[in-house]
Amino acid sequence: MLVAVATRGQSWGVPPALPDLPRIVTLSEDAAPGARVAEVAVSCSNASSSPQVTLQHVESAVPVGSNVTQRNTDPSHPFNPIAISADGVPASTFRAEVTLRAGAELDAHQVNWYALALRAACPGEQEVTGQLYVRVTSGQALRCGFPFASTDGDVVRVSADVAPRAPLYVVQAQPPGGLMFQLRNSSTPLTLTHQGLVLAPDGGFSPSKDTQTFRLEIEVMDRHGQNCSGAVTVEVLPSRHPRVTILAPQRDVVVPEGIGPLEVVTQVRASGANICYAILAPTSPALFTIDEMTGEIRSTRRLEVAGAHLLIQAYNALQPSDQDTIMLNITVQGTDQRAPSCVPALYVSQVRETMSPGSTLVTLRCADPGGSDGSLHYTLEGPPGSRSYFHMEGPQLKINTTLDYDTEAMAAVGFQLTATIMVTAGGQPLRSTRVPVLVTVIPVNEFTPECPNGIIFTVSETAPFGSIVGRVVGTDRDRPPDSLEYSLEGGTGPAQPFSIDARTGEIRVVGPLSPPRRAGYRLTVRLTDTHNDLDPLNRRSRLCDVAVRLQVRA
Repeated sequence: MLVAVATRGQSWGVPPALPDLPRIVTLSEDAAPGARVAEVAVSCSNASSSPQVTLQHVESAVPVGSNVTQRNTDPSHPFNPIAISADGVPASTFRAEVTLRAGAELDAHQVNWYALALRAACPGEQEVTGQLYVRVTSGQALRCGFPFASTDGDVVRVSADVAPRAPLYVVQAQPPGGLMFQLRNSSTPLTLTHQGLVLAPDGGFSPSKDTQTFRLEIEVMDRHGQNCSGAVTVEVLPSRHPRVTILAPQRDVVVPEGIGPLEVVTQVRASGANICYAILAPTSPALFTIDEMTGEIRSTRRLEVAGAHLLIQAYNALQPSDQDTIMLNITVQGTDQRAPSCVPALYVSQVRETMSPGSTLVTLRCADPGGSDGSLHYTLEGPPGSRSYFHMEGPQLKINTTLDYDTEAMAAVGFQLTATIMVTAGGQPLRSTRVPVLVTVIPVNEFTPECPNGIIFTVSETAPFGSIVGRVVGTDRDRPPDSLEYSLEGGTGPAQPFSIDARTGEIRVVGPLSPPRRAGYRLTVRLTDTHNDLDPLNRRSRLCDVAVRLQVRA
């Protein structure tokens, strides 16, 4: 720090004193932009006047061995203009601060000596100059972090399904800032960024059942030419997610001519994570396009008799190397090869949940325009959660299992079961038609409400009108659960001075309890279910005994 002090007693016209100049200060080449280099105290004879302190010029010197070369004026020096602030004691003393400018980079190997000529002037006083010498010393030695810099290097383990260019590792070195990173071995699919980040390959890792190993040898260099090095081994573990697999591939699809633009022809389905779909070949398909998210293949124009071979790929969008392909043959047949026609063409029905397994829902009457009705084949398609309730016996759609309305599984599908009956005619090419099925399961009131065990309430014999005695909570296994109504057998009167809330089952006092004196009351509550059957008259009820004990006032 450089300090120059002028005393309060100076006379007008006497220059401010710089008693501690010249002086030498030391600054590390690691100093950050904006860092303070030195602070100078300047005093004016007039306490109300503020001095002006400027850098008159700056000279720099370059080291050569143990000597210093001839100093040269340095217009691109790293110092800010001088900042002035009041010191406070005494009132005529001020501080001038020398700092590094923004973007300043010191390098002791290039310049290790600066000579700053400071000029100070107070209003109405003579100017004075002083010399501040700044010695630039070498900074901290560059060191790579441990265990990166150890003999074996660092190890990081990642899953094979990490996203492309995902950050896997960051190289650490001290001091930070202004570092450059370089791979010493280039035979790796990994990427090293200018910030020292190791990234996954652009296309992600190749899926493998075995652990894949990649070793990166990295050199770190700072702006002064110092360097250090180390290594990191990236172990790529087999993915825990299932591989992308095309499900039940339908390799041959036949559609009739005349289908309009953007109509769904078929759909490719695949299992795995982050599934997307693409047509690989032909690269510019003329007749069909595929929805990359759903796998639906649609016509691009009105179809005429033709054939197309599409190479379809399903892949993990975050791991493109995780993929599966299928060759799909689409035949557009003429009108003389129409698909079978069926009655009904759409089956919609409501069935009671008590319909027995094995019961027939509908018998299709299908005809093959080619005249070979005996070669028709019937199969079921659709969501597994719904399809499992049905099976086909020839043209008959039958119940496969109980349609219990009161289960969570039935509630999960909204009490509606959907499926598609695929009717296929033999011969070449195969011709098929689909009959959509929608079955709504309706509830049946199967169960009688249940009473809670041992209903006993206690109430004071002087309880006022409207006092709550207790609440009866019945249960019912039919859906919707616990949709019950409550009523009091025998009604309300002097012998039974109570009422019950029909919705909540809450019992209240509605009359005097004392005369005649008695130990308590025995009530009969009827539980009646509601909304558990499509027929509102099909209701079930149960009588529950409730004991009310009177608490005698002492």
